[in-house]
Amino acid sequence: MTRWFGHLRLKVLAFGIAMSVLPVSIYGWYGLAAARTAQVEVVQAQNQAAARTVSEELARFVERITGQLQLLARLEGAGLVSAPAAEQERVLYTLLRDTPYLEEVSLVDASGAEVSRASRREVVAGQPAARYSGEPYWADLRRGESVVGPVTFDPHGRPLFTVGVPLPDGAGALIARPTLRGLVDNLAAVRAGGAVRTHVIDETGRLIGDSDFSLVLAGYRWAGVPAPDQPYGSLTGEEAFGYLAEVPGLGWRVLAETTVDDAMVPVRRLAWEFAGGALLMVSVVVGLSIVFGLQLTVPLERLEAGAVRVGSGDLSVRIPEGGRDELGRLVRAFNQMTERLRVQGESLRAERDLLDTAVSAMGAGLALIDARGRILWANRHLLEWFPDARVGGPCMAVLGRACTGGRCAPDGEYRVRIGGRERVLRYQNHRIAGAGPDGPARLEVIEDVTERRAMEQMVRQSEKLAAVGQLAAGVAHEINNPLAVISAYAEDLSDRLRDEGAAALEREGELAAYLAQLQFQVQRCKAITGNLLDFARQGSADPEPVDVAGVARATAALVAPRARRAGVAVAVDVPVALPAVRASRDQLQQVFLNLVTNALDAIEEGGGGRVWVTAEAVAGAPASEGPGVSDIGVAAGAGEVTRPESVVRVGVHDDGPGMDEDTLARALDPFFTTKPPGRGTGLGLSTCYGIITGLGGRFWLESRRGQGTRVWFEMPVWEGE
Repeated sequence: MTRWFGHLRLKVLAFGIAMSVLPVSIYGWYGLAAARTAQVEVVQAQNQAAARTVSEELARFVERITGQLQLLARLEGAGLVSAPAAEQERVLYTLLRDTPYLEEVSLVDASGAEVSRASRREVVAGQPAARYSGEPYWADLRRGESVVGPVTFDPHGRPLFTVGVPLPDGAGALIARPTLRGLVDNLAAVRAGGAVRTHVIDETGRLIGDSDFSLVLAGYRWAGVPAPDQPYGSLTGEEAFGYLAEVPGLGWRVLAETTVDDAMVPVRRLAWEFAGGALLMVSVVVGLSIVFGLQLTVPLERLEAGAVRVGSGDLSVRIPEGGRDELGRLVRAFNQMTERLRVQGESLRAERDLLDTAVSAMGAGLALIDARGRILWANRHLLEWFPDARVGGPCMAVLGRACTGGRCAPDGEYRVRIGGRERVLRYQNHRIAGAGPDGPARLEVIEDVTERRAMEQMVRQSEKLAAVGQLAAGVAHEINNPLAVISAYAEDLSDRLRDEGAAALEREGELAAYLAQLQFQVQRCKAITGNLLDFARQGSADPEPVDVAGVARATAALVAPRARRAGVAVAVDVPVALPAVRASRDQLQQVFLNLVTNALDAIEEGGGGRVWVTAEAVAGAPASEGPGVSDIGVAAGAGEVTRPESVVRVGVHDDGPGMDEDTLARALDPFFTTKPPGRGTGLGLSTCYGIITGLGGRFWLESRRGQGTRVWFEMPVWEGE
């Protein structure tokens, strides 16, 4: 039993049963719902026909009684009031005899006093005469109108209503009292089917007529309006469908209703017939499912056993091939697959050995790491660099990076001591999609970039020294001014000391003034040479919080002598409250100097007179976006660097001649320059690009011939480390 329920056989059987039961059930439910709706419509149509028939019959019944009274009034005329009593009684009793539903009839004179009365069930002699002048309908009779009065109940509980017709010439009236008890036979005769019951209700909601007269005697009332297709509680408390029709001219209503049990008899019969057919169909489908399920599942079980053996590593499995149907072709395809897997496995083992040799020759450290941070594989270089790393062990704090919260620090470059020497290693993590919990989740690539970074630093230092050489002439000229002042003051002081003596100059305060001026000019020289020496000195390349405004102004001070000689205005429009950026001050000053120097070179060659530096803090945006202007070309090379939430965007602008499209396209290429020989190395912009992108920023150019050049770069805001 366990084996049966654990295999495909049960699923095939369950599928067959479900595919037979579900459609049949859905179709049956829909069919029964439709049959119920249709049956409700039929029942309501029957109720409507019955209600309308009864209401019309009631109206005709009242019309017949009114017509008989009117005929009698016309035949007897006004003289009936003054006729002898015996003649009056004869006429009235003749009317009772010819009108079966009348209980009594009265002859009333013009004052409303009863002159004569005939009753079917009571003895009239000796009873006091009634007066009708106080009845609400008497005024209508006096105006010559026929009336139908409200329904009342006699002491025996029988419902009676009043029909009055006027006599000619205002002589009086005939007032009859028909009973509705006799109407019960009439209602039974016009019912539309044995399941339909009809009730007559007056304008106050009381039951005044019913085939079951006990309901009338019980004083039932009805105040609701039945919904067209919803059951309700009937007068007897049963659930029923009903239709309410007005009786024309009387204010009465006829309620025709059918109980839900009576209405749903055809639907229940249809449901039982459908259930029997569905049970037969399900039985046939179950039998067929068992037969075909066995034919399908036996070959599949063989395939399952073969797949288990292949999964365990046995690629020599061969399953006996069956017929020529789809399962037979599947078995043959399985056998062919296992043979190909065996051949490919041997080939993969050979390729793996070759790949291990090739990877070890790359010079980079490689490691495969799973989702739980365990090392699954590492090449020879990585194991040589980090002896503590081992396959199956944790990667945290083993591969040379600090870990916080169980996770390694972000990708980037780190200084690591290997074999007693400090090395610069670049780490890159590559995610592997679709990895399971025990499979490789990422590939760690570690490169030794120590020599490359040292070479880049040498190139930057050489570029810096080249800039220092270009600034030297301007600095020398700038120092000449304070030196000339010093020389003049020294010569004048020497003459006065010889003529007036030191004591006199000291007494008058002149000696102190000369010395203060000499000291001030010496400090000017010291500041000029100090700025140049600070720039030429090789500083730290480690990231730190750097004030962009301060670096920009210090750079402007360095180039100020050259700018004045060239007649170029250098302005720094940088807010003091700008947030610090994550950079190296030394490298950032080199970027500013290279860019401002390039702008001065361009202006000196092609004309112009202004260089200005701007900076602002902006929100981070995708790397593909930039502040480019639509009418100015943009150079490639902005980089695909992930930007932080906020950055500082710096721009170095000039109103020089600008660059054409070809020059702009090659502006960031190393050793590309448009300057004459001896004026530049072609490394200025490429060095700036390397510094900015190496610090996690972005760098791009905007220029067009005749419209100047704008150099932009963005640096991440210092968030603290």
